Amino acid sequence: MMTGTAMTGFVRSAAKEKDQSLLEQETRLRLSKRDFAAFNRAINGAVEPNSALHKALKSVTKVKRP
Repeated sequence: MMTGTAMTGFVRSAAKEKDQSLLEQETRLRLSKRDFAAFNRAINGAVEPNSALHKALKSVTKVKRP
C-alpha cells in the first residue's frame, strides 16, 4: 500500500485510471488508409439533397420568424 494514501483514495484513483483507459479504447476509431480515404471522400464530397432534405427545407421556409 502507498504511504500517506487512504485505501479508498487509492482504489478510487486506480478505478478512475482504468475507466479512462477503457473509454479511450472504446471511443477510438481505427481505419486502414483505404478506409480513411473513403471516409474522407464521403464527408468532404458534394452532397446531393434527397427528398427528405427538400421537404425539411420547404417546411422551414413556411415557419414565420418574429
